[in-house]
Amino acid sequence: MYIPEFIKDATNVYRTKKYIVKQRVGLKTCLTEDNVVYSYDTFYLRTKKRDSEYSLWFIQKNNPNGKRLPCSMYSRRYVE
Repeated sequence: MYIPEFIKDATNVYRTKKYIVKQRVGLKTCLTEDNVVYSYDTFYLRTKKRDSEYSLWFIQKNNPNGKRLPCSMYSRRYVE
């Protein structure tokens, strides 16, 4: 079964005006410092193909564009 790259290993996926965003969220705990929720984000430029794949995968969502999971820290990577 074909799985789009923006779905693989994702904790959350959502759409913005220009991008489909894959979030990989984690938790860093520390006994001496504050705990942190972090996200590695990959921004995929929206194309007709990616939009149709996104729509098929999330057809049953009440909010079809989804939303970002809030995190304390993040890094971004962009894919054309």
